[in-house]
Parts: sequence; structure tokens; C-alpha cells
Amino acid sequence: MNVYNHIHVASMLFVKIYRWTAAVQKHIVIAPLWTNIDSRNISGGGLWIHVFTEKDKTDVAQIQSLVRTYTNQTEFNVSVALVATWKHVTIHSPYEPGYELVTHQNLSMQVIIVTDGMYTYIMFNYDREQFSIRPLPEVPVASGYTHLDYSGTVLSTRNNFTNLNKESNVNPAFPGRWLYNVTYITTSMWNETRCLQFVKENNNILKSWIIEQLVFALPCPCQEVLMLEDYTFTRKDEILPGIGTKFTHTTCYESWFFSAYGIKQRCCYMFSKLQSQYPGAVAAEFENETIASKLQEGYYQCCSPDGSQKYCPLYQTINPPDDCSRYTISDEIQLDGRKDSPEIKDVSLDVDTYTTNPRNRVKRKVQSDDKQEKSESNGDSFNDETILQIVYRNLKKMFKFG
Repeated sequence: MNVYNHIHVASMLFVKIYRWTAAVQKHIVIAPLWTNIDSRNISGGGLWIHVFTEKDKTDVAQIQSLVRTYTNQTEFNVSVALVATWKHVTIHSPYEPGYELVTHQNLSMQVIIVTDGMYTYIMFNYDREQFSIRPLPEVPVASGYTHLDYSGTVLSTRNNFTNLNKESNVNPAFPGRWLYNVTYITTSMWNETRCLQFVKENNNILKSWIIEQLVFALPCPCQEVLMLEDYTFTRKDEILPGIGTKFTHTTCYESWFFSAYGIKQRCCYMFSKLQSQYPGAVAAEFENETIASKLQEGYYQCCSPDGSQKYCPLYQTINPPDDCSRYTISDEIQLDGRKDSPEIKDVSLDVDTYTTNPRNRVKRKVQSDDKQEKSESNGDSFNDETILQIVYRNLKKMFKFG
């Protein structure tokens, strides 16, 4: 082919695409043959449209086998297929009714749109025998499909549409069959696929291991007002990205240190209530860097606020946030003024008694002139000794001693 022919072919291709784009007028069009087709009043002919899912095993298996053969995607599993079949149709003619016209010119063809949830294909099938249609000269003829930007892939025009049932673009070649990959994959779609892979790979061993380890994690208080009284936690809003934008009225906390079991509990609250469902919730962190990295990547793929979060519940089954079911109010300090609050009497710390038996309550003693004990007023706030009680109790919970 000389240079002139190359320019001519390129020019014709541009004209075809331009005409297609102008004709679709910003509509998504999939046309095995776009012309003035008549499917009415034809005996034994017409248009049939079917939707196939996993329940239609025979039809789905046949379509799935074809796609796998022509694409080498051996793991392509049909989730849904839309099939439109034109059988013994003809052109619309003002001169001859369809039931007479079909006897000497008619068309049978099919379009299949099939997807596995990630990849999508269009397949055109043209009958090699029922393809004697001859559109009127004044009627446009084209075949192809539009892209998301309304540009088009044009298979044929009036000049070459008769080759549709003789040629093919599949391998091995099958005259009259054309297959096109029209997949459009977004970042969210990729993450959904990776999320499903993450769940599939970790739904047994890692899931069981995490469930066993969470027994040793500190429980989250159910309300933020109780969290504020727990000195084993420190506030850390940056645990969740976008605090104040994506997660309004949310505050987060985490343990000061990793426990002896390599776990650091983390808790997030919205309007003071513990969040136990992703994406507003947060799970415990593990000191093991390999596991921590794997869980962080899985969270991003399944539950990222920037994604669809479609499979976030699946991730939660593997790495669940704390739901405060193990938390009891008795774990918290008893405040002054409550009926069950013990009376605090001493002002000096009995170091010998405290170190000998740390479970004993720290006493505060005030000696009067007549050497008799007097109760100090309970109206004052927490003092240093009370804070020592709190810190000791929380350290005992964290490291499981005593």
C-alpha cells in the first residue's frame, strides 16, 4: 500500500468516526447493524431480549466458554449477560410489506454484552445464511459502538457491511463473530477486586489468629465520657484520615503502648458513641509489621472512604473493631459523690503498705490534736494518690498482672 492509500484509508476512517459521533448525539449506542430495520409483522421473526445470570447455567456456560476461548481469561466468570437477537428481520420499506420482503431479503444477528463484574465484552454474531438485507440508498448503514466519551468504534458502513458475516476478529477465526473488550476499570473497581482477593486469601488463618489475639486487647469503653476517665488511652484523631471532613463529630483514641501481647487497642467515637462498624470504626493495631501492613492494605481496598466500600463488611469479618461487649463499668474509677464511692481518708501515702500489697486501697490519714482520725472532706478533686490508683489499675489491665 502506497502513501496515497494510507492517507485515503486514514481519511475514510476519520470520516466514519466523525459521522458516527455526530449521529449518536451523545448517546451510548451499541449497534450490530444500524439502519432502518423492521421486526414487525413478520411470521417467525422479530427481536428477542434476554438477561442471563448465574442461575441460567446452560446459556451462561456457553457464553463464558466463548469469552474464555477468545480472550485467554480462564478465570472469567459471567455475572450477567444481556443478549439481543434479531431473527428474520428486514428493512422498513414503503413499497413492500415486511412479510413479503422477508422472503427475498432478511437478516438474523445477535449482540451479547457480558461482564464478570470487572471485565466487559461486546460480541456481535451474524448469521451466514440469513444476511441478504439491502437497505435503501437514502438510508444510513453502520455497525459499531460508542465509548464513554461518545466517540465510536465503527465496524462497517454501507460500503462494507456485507462483509460482517464473512470476516471475524476472533482467534480461532469464526466468520460472522466479532468480540470487543469495552472494559472501563476505575480505581474503585480495582480495589474491589483486590479486596475480594484479600478476603479469599485471609478468611481462614489470619481471621482465626486475629480473633484469638483480640481476647488480650483492652476493651473500648462504650461511651467517650468513660474513655475520658481511662488513662490507658490517649487521644489520636489521625487514626482515621479526614477527621472533621469525612468523619465529622468523631474523635479517636489508642492505647499508650503495645501490650505484652503486641496489641494496641484503638477506639473511635461519634457523638460520644463507640463506632463498631467500618468505615467510621477503627480496629486494634498489631505490633507485627507484616500483619499490620497486610491489614492496612486490606482496609484501604475494602473500606477506604474514597472507594465504594461495597465489600467493607467482608473485611470486618476478618479484622473486626472492638464493640465494647467485654467492657464493664466496674473497670472504671469510682467518682466522688456516687453511693458506691469509698470514702477517701488519708493524705499521706503509706509507701510500705502500698508496695507490699498493691491491691490495698491507699489511705489518707489526718491526725487531730487528740490523736484521733478524722475524715477529710470529699469535695476536693482527684489528687496525686488517686491518679496513682488509676494508672496502676489501668497498667494492670493492660499487662494482665496481679
